[in-house]
Amino acid sequence: MRPIIAIFISLLSLARVHGQDTTKPKQVQLKGVEVTGKKPLLEQSIDRTIVNVDAMISAASSNTLEVLNKTPGVTVDHNGTINLNGKGVLVLINGRTTYMSGQDLANYLKGLPGSTLDKIELMDAPPAKYDAGGGAVINLRLKKNTILGLTGNISLSGNQGIYARTNDALNINYNYKKMNWFASFNYSRDAAYDEDKTNRDYFTDSLHVYLLTHVKGRSNTKGIRLGMDYNASAKTVIGFEVNAQQRPSIYTRDYISEASNDSTSTGFTYSDANWKNFSGNLNFLHRFDNKGHELSADASYISYNNHDEQNLNNDSDFFNYRLVSDMRIFAAKADYVHPIGIEAGAKSSFVKNDYDSRYYTDKWMQVDSNSNHFIYNENINAAYISAKRNWKRWGAQAGLRVENTNITGRQPGNTAYAASLFKRSYTQAFPTVFLSYKLDSAGNHTLSWNLGRRVNRPNYQQLNPFIAFENSYTYSTGNPNLRPQTNYRTELKYQYKQWLGVGLQYNWFRDIIFTLSDVQDNIYISKPENVAKGYIAMVIVNLNLHPAKWWDLNANMLAGKMQLHGQVFSTAMNAGTYSARVRLYNQFDLSHGWSAEASGDYSGRNINGQDIINPRFIMYAGVQKKLWKNKASLKLNAEDIFRTAGQNNHSAGVKDSYYTHRGIYDSQKIGLAFTYRFGRDTFARKRNHSDNTADQEQERAR
Repeated sequence: MRPIIAIFISLLSLARVHGQDTTKPKQVQLKGVEVTGKKPLLEQSIDRTIVNVDAMISAASSNTLEVLNKTPGVTVDHNGTINLNGKGVLVLINGRTTYMSGQDLANYLKGLPGSTLDKIELMDAPPAKYDAGGGAVINLRLKKNTILGLTGNISLSGNQGIYARTNDALNINYNYKKMNWFASFNYSRDAAYDEDKTNRDYFTDSLHVYLLTHVKGRSNTKGIRLGMDYNASAKTVIGFEVNAQQRPSIYTRDYISEASNDSTSTGFTYSDANWKNFSGNLNFLHRFDNKGHELSADASYISYNNHDEQNLNNDSDFFNYRLVSDMRIFAAKADYVHPIGIEAGAKSSFVKNDYDSRYYTDKWMQVDSNSNHFIYNENINAAYISAKRNWKRWGAQAGLRVENTNITGRQPGNTAYAASLFKRSYTQAFPTVFLSYKLDSAGNHTLSWNLGRRVNRPNYQQLNPFIAFENSYTYSTGNPNLRPQTNYRTELKYQYKQWLGVGLQYNWFRDIIFTLSDVQDNIYISKPENVAKGYIAMVIVNLNLHPAKWWDLNANMLAGKMQLHGQVFSTAMNAGTYSARVRLYNQFDLSHGWSAEASGDYSGRNINGQDIINPRFIMYAGVQKKLWKNKASLKLNAEDIFRTAGQNNHSAGVKDSYYTHRGIYDSQKIGLAFTYRFGRDTFARKRNHSDNTADQEQERAR
């Protein structure tokens, strides 16, 4: 750790030696567009927070999941679950859903270099045009510009923890006459090292079990993106975009369990997987005039395929799993906007998820009792309408979204299990209301209030009733009887320019979905359940300060209480806790092209079902040097400087048992990145179409 700190001290000292020159960057005229200085890290608007990723030094050597974890208000746990201000999220890429969640979404975002990101849009209270799934919305905007001629940028980066990683990307734009072509190529090499230590006490048998698990792995992700916008006329734009990604990976898991009755168990798993994704999108935008009167439509097709061969050894008992999953998605939508303040639209999506798990002996004889084939079909049809009106000081917006959901899940059956089938259809309404008031004529001081209803649907694999083996003391299974979780939210917020935002927020939930553990014959069986209702009441403060000409500070603070009420199997759940989270982000302009950043993140005590998660803090730092008339940059950054990102948690409410857990991960890293921007500096017209056809379904394919 000392060498890392020494490197940063040396680089910062070298930069400061050049003096305290605070001269502003010179202004450049780009055919009527004036660019002065750099973009701020955060920009606040009435319904969202915008994060300018290029302002984050560490983004160039990080993947997208790591960038999200450093974003104010966003948390990412070790399982890849993403939250915004304590709520689950719907993640969009360029306005379109990924139809993934959990570990699958995390792996996808790990394969997307942070240097491909332009902006991150955080919507704590999404309006009616967005799908109702997820408590909040995070929209990742990839780089695409409209500068005339050939432009682009290249990013080469690597970082070193226990293992080495790379994140490399090339982004290209070619804007000629009526056509704007854009493409990106990326390659990333990821690695994993996890060490989990669990101590379990079983009260009925007075038994103590110690479990030690190590996970090691590597993956290589190759991705390509190609698209074009064609200006058919001055008012009409037609476009397409295709994306493809492939991620082969190899992971190993070994565990040992030691019990107080002198029994010992060992196991080893070897996984060789190949994951592929393809997506295509067609989109259309017609502007009737220049006053905001427009019609847009787009259609998306997405496929995911994963083939995983697993070899398992449990106490010298050898067996094999062949896991094949195939998901196909089609979504289409249309939106109409009228300048009088009316917006309306409709969307339909169709999802088919085919998950086939085959269990074989060491001689490759299939064992039907341990095999599973689960086929899930889902259709969601939605329509929305919203209206807004602005007066001298007052502003109002109201919307209603109605979604009809039809799902079918079936297991074809085999010699050991009979075929099974479940069907479910339901229609739900999701109203939203926004009010704003300018406290002064300039609009520097504003008050706003919003109210909304959203839903968290079970992800596809949570509905699969198959029982999966993890180790001799742990199994997991799905639940086809899960109901959607309903979320209600209201917030009163004060905003002063871009400097200060203070929000009082109250969220209440019904049919909360938690993955819970029941103990049977000293085996933990984990299963998702609708177990509780509850609320989160909190205050959120966001500060953007300038303590000095060379120093920008962003402080994001959240404090509040969570309370749950429900039943966990035969045990009552009445858990509650006060918690706080503070994230500080400092940027330093050190003159002569040098800049630096330092940030810290404290997360207080938290509750996740039967898990009580202890507080932790993480620190990051980075330094940057601009080169070649600001067309290139060299960036050095350190993550988890004091190696404090590990998770400590313990149980509450597990029947006749108690456990503690400590997880240590490969989170302490030092990285180096080089970026170079090439091309002309003349802007063309921009396209404002928000092409968010596939907004939700991918988000749930865990």
